[in-house]
Amino acid sequence: MTDKRYDQIGWLGFILIISAYLFITLKFLDVSSPVYHLLNLIGALCMVANAKHKDAKPLLWLNIVWSVIAIIGLLQIKSLAA
Repeated sequence: MTDKRYDQIGWLGFILIISAYLFITLKFLDVSSPVYHLLNLIGALCMVANAKHKDAKPLLWLNIVWSVIAIIGLLQIKSLAA
């Protein structure tokens, strides 16, 4: 994959994470919404790919943790629905 493609993936991740935060702030989504957690998960995974390619370890680990938190949120929603 090219550097440009990794940059595009990184920008997509940025847009998804910022959108999730904006939607919560504007009350378009609730924090218990699966969409909120999916936006964060997919966004963070995009940022992981970008950070790994750029060898940006702090950003890589931030987004790995962000992904884990989003997965925990999704699992909590699933367990409440069961």
